[in-house]
Amino acid sequence: MKGCDGLKWVLITLIIILTLLMLIIITKLKVTISAKYTPKDQDIKVKLSAWFGLIRYTINIPLVKIDDDSAAVVVKHKEKSNLGNESANKQTDKFSAKTILNGMKDMQTLIEHVVNLHKIIQKFLRKVTISELKWHTSFGLGDAAHTGIFVGVGWSIKGCLLGILSKYMILKAKPVMSITPLFQQLHSESKIKCIIQFRVGNAMLAGIRLVRFWRGGKPKFRTTPLSMLTGNAKKSAKS
Repeated sequence: MKGCDGLKWVLITLIIILTLLMLIIITKLKVTISAKYTPKDQDIKVKLSAWFGLIRYTINIPLVKIDDDSAAVVVKHKEKSNLGNESANKQTDKFSAKTILNGMKDMQTLIEHVVNLHKIIQKFLRKVTISELKWHTSFGLGDAAHTGIFVGVGWSIKGCLLGILSKYMILKAKPVMSITPLFQQLHSESKIKCIIQFRVGNAMLAGIRLVRFWRGGKPKFRTTPLSMLTGNAKKSAKS
């Protein structure tokens, strides 16, 4: 009797675990992305919700903090010039038949790697639904002619991005976009809201495929320029 009771509790535990696993797999995750850019405020907010809002999680990502005193953003950078040292940096490259062959093999490896990774991501994105997309922009360059030109450029950029999204994802709602030109002002402001939905099971499957894809390790290149991307430059040089 004790053995039967123990087996019964094991079966109940397995049923509960399998039920929870199935619930997680079929759960639809809603991701709301809100981005705002104004002269004094730039941030991205990502809200994750599931089970009709019973589970919610918010991530705030501040992009740039504006200096209140100078109203400017200071970016530190280093510049290095090799003018005057051209003779010291001169080198002669030799291209043998082996080098050319290795280069061709490296290009084939790179293309196969990128294509296979693209297929995995594309399969997942085909099951992602965009239920809302709003993108409103207003800007001015202080000159009517220049502002008019950049309005056309802005519409081209938005059209291209919308084409990419509609190609790889499912658009459920008609996107709402606008560009408001401010001909006599020097101003830039943009607000984006995008809501996407996908099942957790599809994301898990894509993750498993990515793990299997990278399980063999990084691609091994034979030529120095490409081997530097994967940290195998010394190995390729020795070989």
